[in-house]
Amino acid sequence: MQKTTTFLGALLPLIAATGAAAIGLLETPPEPAATASGAALVAGWHCNASRIEIQFDERPRLLAAYGTDRPDTEGVCGKRNNGFGLLVNWADLGAGRHTVRAFADGVEFGNREVTVVDLGGIFLTGKAANVTVNDFPSEGRALVLEWREGVQGFVAKELRSAPEISGIWNGANLEKRRNCAAPQNNGDRGTYAQWSVTYDTVGDSLKIVETGITGLSCTYFGLLRFAGNRQEWVDGEYTCTDGKTGAFHSTDILVAGTALSIRLAIKLTGSESCDIDAIIGGSRF
Repeated sequence: MQKTTTFLGALLPLIAATGAAAIGLLETPPEPAATASGAALVAGWHCNASRIEIQFDERPRLLAAYGTDRPDTEGVCGKRNNGFGLLVNWADLGAGRHTVRAFADGVEFGNREVTVVDLGGIFLTGKAANVTVNDFPSEGRALVLEWREGVQGFVAKELRSAPEISGIWNGANLEKRRNCAAPQNNGDRGTYAQWSVTYDTVGDSLKIVETGITGLSCTYFGLLRFAGNRQEWVDGEYTCTDGKTGAFHSTDILVAGTALSIRLAIKLTGSESCDIDAIIGGSRF
């Protein structure tokens, strides 16, 4: 709504020159070029049209419902019954890029480029799924999304506290090594490990102690920060009881109630100088 309000404010100087009757906005799909799937509204507002039509590519124009209450447009239009909308199942258009145009009494006043994502059919039935988005809409929160057949998409179901990363996890350390000083150390490696994870909320530091099945112990220490709603583990230092040392940063972090997966880009800096693409983590009850 804030973007719409800002846009309306920018339009006010134009009203005297053009007249409110000529002013309208195609709001959804949004700009810039959007991706779309499932069932959704093509919607917006227009100050004083008799007929609003929507056209997809070169197909025949479709009549949109017009005249719904839009209090936010009253300052521009001098009245509130300016909203329009047309329900569309994007899958009907087929996967790929499409053009959406809006017409008021035959005159185009808005257009968008949309890329339709193919979900595997025109209308999926018998599907059920839940997915959790951690640290959204804010740090420490988790949004649960549920598949809804009627809208052919996921909708918000529940807002929870995000899973706690600290604790004991059991799983594996998987590595892809390259550019090693000793060629025999290149290639894929993997071992069972237990992970003791400690997150310091005061210093925003994350420490993980790995205890391997062979008795080898390694410590990973770095800063856990947020880039938007995405977690990053950076400025990492890596030391092992066999003398290996290195620096690292995360490329992906997944924390769920019973699963932990952290992908790391590691650069060994001791006598061995491998580049390592590693996945560490595991499960817990």
